[in-house]
Formats: sequence, C-alpha cells, structure tokens
Amino acid sequence: MPFTSLEFALFFLVVLSINWALKSGPHYHRFLLVANLAFYGLAAPKFLPLLFIVGWLNWRTVKFMAELPQLRRLVLTINIILNLAILVFFKYFELLLSFLDTLGLIPTSSNIFKLPEIVYPVGLSFFTFQALSLAIDQYRQPDHEPPTLLNVLVFVTFFPTILAGPIQRHRQFQTQLTARHVTPENLNLGLYLIIAGLFKKVALSSYLSEHIVRGVFQVPDSYSAWGVLAGVYGYSAQIYLDFSGYSDLALGVALLMGIDVGTNFQAPYLATNIRDFWRRWHISLSTWLRDYLYIPLGGSRRGSQILNLLITQTLGGLWHGAHARYLVWGLAHGLGLAITHLFIAARRRKEQAWADLGLKRWQIPKTRFKTLKKWGGFLLTFNFVSFTWILFRAEDLDRALEIGQGALAWSRPGHGAPLLVWLIVALTLFGQATGQRIQRLFISAQTRLSPLALGLWLAFWVIVIIKLGPEGVLPFIYFQY
Repeated sequence: MPFTSLEFALFFLVVLSINWALKSGPHYHRFLLVANLAFYGLAAPKFLPLLFIVGWLNWRTVKFMAELPQLRRLVLTINIILNLAILVFFKYFELLLSFLDTLGLIPTSSNIFKLPEIVYPVGLSFFTFQALSLAIDQYRQPDHEPPTLLNVLVFVTFFPTILAGPIQRHRQFQTQLTARHVTPENLNLGLYLIIAGLFKKVALSSYLSEHIVRGVFQVPDSYSAWGVLAGVYGYSAQIYLDFSGYSDLALGVALLMGIDVGTNFQAPYLATNIRDFWRRWHISLSTWLRDYLYIPLGGSRRGSQILNLLITQTLGGLWHGAHARYLVWGLAHGLGLAITHLFIAARRRKEQAWADLGLKRWQIPKTRFKTLKKWGGFLLTFNFVSFTWILFRAEDLDRALEIGQGALAWSRPGHGAPLLVWLIVALTLFGQATGQRIQRLFISAQTRLSPLALGLWLAFWVIVIIKLGPEGVLPFIYFQY
C-alpha cells in the first residue's frame, strides 16, 4: 500500500480520524500498533512475525540489561549479533553461499543451493537499525526506565517510517507519542509536504525513469554521450526526487498525527564537498552510522580517522545490498570523505600557522577566488555524487563501467534526451536552492484559506499531479533496501 495510492489515502483518513479521537495512553498505543500492523500486513503479511521477533528481541535485551547490569555488555553483544544475523540471512544469504562455494567449503551441487529464493522483507534494514538503536541507547544510558513491549512494538512498526525511514530514536519518538499535538503551523507544513512529496515522486521522478533513465541503464549503446549524460544526471535527480519525496510524505503524514519524525534531506546537491553532502543526504542513516559505528570505532579521537571513515562508508554501502557495486560505491564515498578531511585538516593547520604569527582570524588574508572555490566545490561534488550513483542503478560493475565510458564517448552517435529531462534536472537543483522560499509562499497561501477553500486547493494540486504523472507509479527506490 504505497503512499501514492488511493488505498493509502482512504486508510490514512480512517487512521487520522481515530488518532485524534483517542487520547494518549494504552488504548492509543494499542490502536496505533493495530494500524501499523494493518499497513505492513497489506504490503508483506508473511513477514509480520518478523516484526514481532525484532521488536521482542530488542525489548528483551533492554529488560535483561536492566535486570543483569553486570552482564550488560555481553547481553548487548549477543543482541547485535542476532539482529545482524537476521539482516545477513535475508540480504546476504546468496552472496555468502557464493563466497563459501568459491572457497570450496560448499559445493555447488549441495542441496543448500536448491532452496527457494529468499524473499526480502520490505523495510527490514530500517526497522532493524531502529530497533538496534533502542538497545544501544539503553546500554549507554542504563538509568533510563526500560520501555514496555507495547511501546517498543509501536516504535518499531510505526507505519509512516517503517518502509524507508527516516530512522527514529526511541526516546524522542516516545516523548512525542505521549504529548502529540498539531499546531496550525504543523498542519499547514504537513499538508505542504504531502503535496511536495507527491509532486516529486509522481510527476518528476516517474518522468525521468520512463523517458531517459531506464533506457540508458538498460541499453547504453543506443545513446550518444549526451544521451548517456542525461541518463546519469537524470538518475541523480530521480533518486533524490524519489527518496526525498518519500521522506516528505512520511514527515507530512506523521505531522498530521502530531509526531515529527525529523528532516531527512537538506538540499544535498548544493553541498560543496562530500562531508557537507553527507550532512544533508539521508540524514537519519548518516547520523545512525556516525553514532553507532563511526564513533564506536574511534571517530576522529582514537585510531586512524581515515580508516574509520573508510570502514563506516564501506559498510554503509553494503547496507544497501549484497552486490560488489554497493561496496565500490561505499568505498568511493569513504575515499571522498577521507580526502575532504585531509584538506580541512591542512586548512586548519594553515590557519593555526597564521595564528602563531600573531594574526587574528579576521586579519588572515582571504582568497579573491572565494566564490569561484564555492562553485568549483559544488560542481565537483555534484558530479562525483552523480557518477557514483551509476553504481546504484546499473545491474553490475561491467554495466556501470560501460555507462561511464559512454558518457565520455563524444563522437558516438545515438539517441539523445528530451529537453524536459534537462529541465527537470535543472528544476531539481533550483528547487533545492529555493525550497525554503517556495515552502513559505505555499504555506502563506494556505493560511489565508477557509477549510472548504483549503480542501479545494489541495484537491486541485492532487489532480494536477495525477495528470502530470504516468498511469502506473513505480515503487519507491529505497523500498528494496
């Protein structure tokens, strides 16, 4: 039941009505759990028991740590192993078998290779990481009272975020759940985000997929260099429009229920370096990897910061799937982050050298090419990110290399791309540069409308979006992760 469907609209209207009819308390938590399970059950009913297993496992871990404080570390370690085992089984089972076969430990003729193909549970990575954060936070702050099983299950299964995030933290979520309210500002913001998310996904992302991206990534030989470039930049725009569109919808739906699930994107394609990009892109995953992987590895304080960055980003790449292309993608971004940190460290040493000479910060000579450096950083970062996205969309490394080479084959004949593709790519960048202003103008217009006029206003935009979109809307890209 995707957010873009009529079925979800009807489901949400019922849930929203009951949401505000009930006050906070056990009855509300039970209702929300039922709503969450109904939503997920319509998408993947066979995996409902898995939701209970992940929720119960992490709740039981929290209880054990409270009851056996001297064994907290051991209990948490076992819990992490069990959670990761669930992820590995569903995401990396076939890769693991192939690896063992390569080592000669399991012959290809073994019956284990004849098992039915394992179906991946939608949203597994997101709700597993979310549940893990609950156990790890409780380990770090043992004085906090452990939550009830009902609270944990509601947290793990929350329907606006269960399929593709943003990844929540339990204490912030539970606080809002028990004191939820909707201000006029949040109401208007929620409605705006729902319209913006639908427009990004249905009208823009779908057009790029249908009119350039699919063709370039399936048969790149049929396209000229400009056509391949349009496919590369088109997919860069598509994955942003698709995923940020989902995040807008999740935030908007949750805001109407009185819960703020957090901003997941902050104009990432305006970043001027890779570190800046990762502070703006998929913020909930970036902060999760920082708090629960990078910092425990030592961060910038212990060991090699460069090595810690490479490990974090490489594992972050593998989080997306059991393919070599994701590993290479993660490693490439790890190297990009490492180089960025080295440049920043060198700049700080230079500033310190000026300070040692007795100069104040405002007295340090400024480059006359500050604007040029900013634009250069933006262009370098955007192109690096766009070309590494090829690894996400291509079916394998060979196809990714073929697409990269096709973008440089200037003399090769072939198909180009519709002008509208380039206009949507430009609109994606323009929208990020002016997004806050557009949001303020849109909300300002909404606040002047009566309830009836507001309903007609929203219906108008929904009809426009439906007319602009294709007959069938593709699933959100991040549902596969």
